[in-house]
Order: sequence, then structure tokens, then C-alpha cells
Amino acid sequence: MKHSIGKNILISVLAVITMFSLFTLIDEGRNFIGANYFDSESFNAELSSFESSIVPLVLAVPDKEKVKKNITVTPDEIEEYRFRYGNLESQLESIKNQYAGNEETTTTVESADDGTTTEKTETETDKAFEEASKLERDKKIADITKNFTDDSYVENKIRLEKEAQVDAYFKSIEQAKNDFINENEDFSYSLKNTETGERFTNGEVTAKNAYKKEYSGKYGYLKKSTIYDGVDDYSNMRELIDNGYARFEGVVTIPEASILSGYRASEYKHFLSNQRKFYGVLLVGILAAIAFTILWRKNSESFRYETNEQKYRKLPIDVKLALIFISGFIAIISSKEIIWSFFYYGGYDIPIISFLFAVLFTALTLYQWKWMRAGFGSIDWKRSLIYSWGRSLEGFFLKQSIGVQTLIMLIVVFFWGFGTMLLFVQPVVIVVWIPATLLIGIPVLLVLLSRMAYLNHLFVKSEQMAKGVIGNEIEVKGKSPVAEHAASLNGLRDRIKSSHSEQAKSERLKTELITNVSHDLRTPLTSIITYTDLLKNPSITDEERASYIAILDKKSMRLKTLIEDLFEVSKMASGNMELDKRKVDLTQLLQQAVAEHQEDIDKSGLEYRVAIGTKPIMAYVDGQKWWRVLDNLIINTLKYALPNTRVYINLDQVNGEAVFVIKNIAKYELGDDVNELTERFKRADTSRHTEGSGLGLAIAQSIVDLHDGSLRMEVDGDLFKVTVKIAVI
Repeated sequence: MKHSIGKNILISVLAVITMFSLFTLIDEGRNFIGANYFDSESFNAELSSFESSIVPLVLAVPDKEKVKKNITVTPDEIEEYRFRYGNLESQLESIKNQYAGNEETTTTVESADDGTTTEKTETETDKAFEEASKLERDKKIADITKNFTDDSYVENKIRLEKEAQVDAYFKSIEQAKNDFINENEDFSYSLKNTETGERFTNGEVTAKNAYKKEYSGKYGYLKKSTIYDGVDDYSNMRELIDNGYARFEGVVTIPEASILSGYRASEYKHFLSNQRKFYGVLLVGILAAIAFTILWRKNSESFRYETNEQKYRKLPIDVKLALIFISGFIAIISSKEIIWSFFYYGGYDIPIISFLFAVLFTALTLYQWKWMRAGFGSIDWKRSLIYSWGRSLEGFFLKQSIGVQTLIMLIVVFFWGFGTMLLFVQPVVIVVWIPATLLIGIPVLLVLLSRMAYLNHLFVKSEQMAKGVIGNEIEVKGKSPVAEHAASLNGLRDRIKSSHSEQAKSERLKTELITNVSHDLRTPLTSIITYTDLLKNPSITDEERASYIAILDKKSMRLKTLIEDLFEVSKMASGNMELDKRKVDLTQLLQQAVAEHQEDIDKSGLEYRVAIGTKPIMAYVDGQKWWRVLDNLIINTLKYALPNTRVYINLDQVNGEAVFVIKNIAKYELGDDVNELTERFKRADTSRHTEGSGLGLAIAQSIVDLHDGSLRMEVDGDLFKVTVKIAVI
């Protein structure tokens, strides 16, 4: 492990050196590759400053008296001067208030040696001062009054102000000229004004020079502004100096002697030193890059520690990218800091802290690079934070009105808070802040608090409903989305209440089902056991034995039918029943079902009125199962219709559906909830004296549902009506 860590540190150091050399090439290459001192950025910046300063300070200094003659005063300037401190009334009032204190008289009491007192006023002792103050006040009042009555008077005052500005400007450039000459004494030049022909020289331009720059039509003229921008308020001179630019041709040189001694010699040597550093860094960088490549190929797997890698892989992909970007960025910044220290702070010392930071974060970047590459094929972009945030924000506008209202409230609260902070910096903002607070901020805050209170009420109500506490209806306030949610919760409350009712009903029916199944299975089973015991008696006669066997046969068949019906209805309820649908004539099927029971119909004492017709009504059904529906409904009338009444059977085609209707007068009272008759083992004969399993209507209902049809029962007093509908071809 120690050996591996040592190699990793060495690889990271080589990576830092390579990176340092690369950035050195990028940042400093233009300054040192194939360049000399006079191509460097520092010298070019110095030359540019020299060119911008020599024209307004030495070569084309404007004439001060001529500048003063060019001074003009516009009517707008006169108006601005008059109203600079307010209108006439306010300025006069200000002066009067300023000198009002000097006119007050205060009485003082002085005691003499003999005990007597005398009174003196302050104005009597300071009459001279008072008179001077009055003269000064009257003079100012007269001056202000004349400002508003005499344009030439104001114009002359403005002209004097501008002349003072001109004097200040020329005094400043005189000082700047002296500084310029001292700072640029090693520059020699011979320049001629292309407009006036006037020539300016300094030093010997024909001597042996280290640097020379020519200005001409071929190489470009020296064209600069005649206004020096190195002093305050230089912009005021632009309107006073006619010729804003001057153009010169000639040469500017730097003698070779100046780079052998003096301050420029040190700069020249510093440049040469940095140039040698630059090439040395490039050479070391190339060697480091080669060594890094070799070691990385052989030992890159040492940057994969299983424990840390497994933890890293669990992070979202955007977090991984952010971490590798941050570590790489810090490594780069640290490397660039080394460049600044190495080339510009002087010396060959490398800042240790920057170097250690660069090595550390380069190592972290290399580790993350290996971990990311190892798990790149299994990246789940849907686990990223950006994806999850995006999915979260999708829901922000699911209810557009809530999203828009929330956004508006956030904007209002933000600007309200910003305005409140701004109030401490700029008190004048209170003029806008107070009405905005009263008309926008407070109303929006109250609406927000009201909505939050209402929403909290809904949360509490939802929690109560989740615990099974239904409670009262929620008050629906207004037409907001929150109010719509309250209405939805009320609907959910009603459904929960209905569900509780249905659950109670289901529990009741379940109890009845168990009771009924137990009763219906026990009855034939008891008979079978009883008569089986009787058959065991050897003293019974043959006639009795035959009678007992007949009863056993009947009860066994009854038990078999009951169990088969139970299995069949359970199979249908679970969806395991398969249908063999074919094209069937429902008219013919009903005729056969009625004919099948004709003998029972004749014995029942019921009068059947059958209206079927002869026209075929075709539908895709399982013929055997559909016949069972008809059979069960007809048997139901035979068992539960009131004797000596009529039973109506009708089949017709209406709006693309076959409509089968069977009606009869019930023998037993049916009660209110007729739909319970389709429940398993539910009978109208609650005393269960009639034959049957109690599954007939349940089986019929299940078969119709499997055919995507409908079976509806209606009760009107003792009239019992069943309507079956199914789509026809």
C-alpha cells in the first residue's frame, strides 16, 4: 500500500509539472518564443503610455491664451448657473436666514465696585461687526439678484470659472511634463508635425540604438490627442481646444547604452532571466510528460481503491462531474499561481503551499477520473440531482394557477425584502416603499398566510382521514386550486364513508354467506348421514330400503349440484372461466330454454306470457353459458313467483342490443336492496324452505359480466323484473 501511495504521489507531481509547463507555454509563449525584451508586454505598455503622453505634454501643447480666447458661454450654462442653488426666492431666503442671528440683541448686567449695576446690549458693543455682516449680506443679496436680471453679469462669472479651470489644467500638465521627462529620459526622438512642419528632437537618434520605431505613412503616423488625460477634469478641455489630435512622423529610439546600465538594464536582465526560465520549464515539462505517460500506463490502476470507489459510485453523476471539475479547477488555479510566483515575483522559489495544493487536487482528479471511467458504462442518468430536480419542478406547474400564484408571491416577497434592505442605504426609497408595502406587500403577505392556514387545515384533515376519522365536511372557500382540493377531499370523504358502509355490508353478507352455505350444505348432508344409518339396520324391509336409497340419491344429487354451482360461481368470480364465443341465435336459444321447462311451467300454476318473435337476433356468446343464464332466470320464476300469477318473458332488439326481460310477482317480500339477490347464497326465501342453492342469480350475473353485457334487477312493490342486455351482430 505504501509503495502504491508513493507511486501515486510521484505520478501526481509529474502531472503538476506537466500542467505547469503547459500553462506556462500558453500564458507566456507569446512573450518569450522568438521574442526579445522590446517585444514584451511590459515594454509595449510603456511605449504606448509614452506615445499617449508625449503629444499633449511636449509635442503639441495648446496655447493657454488661445484656449482662454476660445471660451464661450451658452444660454443653457447661464440658466444652470442661476438655478444651481434654487430659484431667486429660495436663495434670498437662505441668505437672510444665514445672517438673521447677527441682528439679535441680548442684554447683559454688569456690577460696579460700588454695588450699582448697568445694562449693555451685545449689538452696542459689536456695532462694527454687525455693520460688516450687513454689508456682506447686502452684497450677496445684490449679487444673487443681479444673477437673475443681468445675463452679461452671469456670463462674465462663468467665463472667470472656466479661465480658472484652464489655469489649473495647464499648471497640472506642467508638473506632469516634468515627471514625464524624468521617467522617459532614455527615449530619444526626432519627430515632425505633419501639419505645421515643426520638428522636435531629444537625444541622438543616429547613435547605436537597441530599439528604433519609425512613424510614417508606410509604418503609421504618431497620432494622439492633444489633451492630456492624466489630470482631473481633463474632459472640460475638449470644448476649448480646437484641434483635438496632432499627427507626427519621425523616429523614436532607445540607445544601446541604456540597456547596459540604469533601471532599464535591470528590466532587460529580468526579461532574459524569465526567458531562460521559460525554456527550462518547457524542457522539464516535456521530460515530466514523458515520465507521467510511462508511469500512468503501468500504474494507473493503483488509483482505484475499492472501498472509496464503491462509495464514489453511489454518488449521482452530476455530483461526480461537479467534484472532478472542482478538484481539477483548484489544481489548475494552483498551477497558475506557481507561474505568477515563478516569473513575476522574482527568484526561482516555488510557493510550497500552491505546489502542495496542486499535487493534492491533481491526485484527487486522477482518482476520480479512474473511478468515473470504471463505472461509466453503468451510469444511471435518472439518478442525477439535475434529473430529480427537473422532475420535481415538473410538478410545480401541474396546477398552473398554483404555480403562477406562488411565483408571483415569491417575486413580490423578494422585491419587498430587497426594497426594505435598500431603504437602509437610500432613505429616499421610503417614498415608494410605503405605498408598495401598504398596497402590495401586506396584502400579498396576508393572502399568502391565509392560503397557508387553509392548506394546513387541509393537511390536518387529510391526516385524520388517513387514520380513519371521517369527521365533518371541509368548508370550500372561494374558487382557488386549494378550494378545489378541499372539494376533492370532500369527495374522497364521501367515498370513504361509502366504502365504510360497503365494508360493513360486505361483512354482513360474508356472515350471511357462511351461515347460508353451512345451512345449505348441512341439510342434504344430514339427510345422507341419517338415511345411511337407517340402511345399516338389517331389520328394515326391502320396500323401506328402496325408499331410503331413493332419498339418498336425491340428497346426493342435491349436494352435488350445490357444490358444482359453488365451484362454478367461484371460478367466474376469479376470472378463470373461459368462454367459447360463437355466433348464436338468441331467439332460438330462448325458445329452447322455455321448451325445456314447459312441463314444470304447466305444473306450476303460473301463466307464462312469452313474446319472442320469429326474427333471429344474432350475437357472439358462449351458447352453453348463455343458456345457463336463461335457465337460471326461468327456474327463479318457477321457485319464487306467486302462484296463480302471470310471468312475462320478452326478447327484442333495441339500438344494437338484444334486450331480454323477465317479470313476475314475488312470492316473498324482497326488501329494499334488490341487488343483494345477486350475492352468493342469497335468496328471497329467507327461511330457506325452497329448493335451490341460492346461486342462480349470482351465476347469471357473472356470466353476463363475462360477456360484457348488463343484468339489472328492479323491484316495484311485489313486481320483480330482470333486464339482460348484450350487443348483437
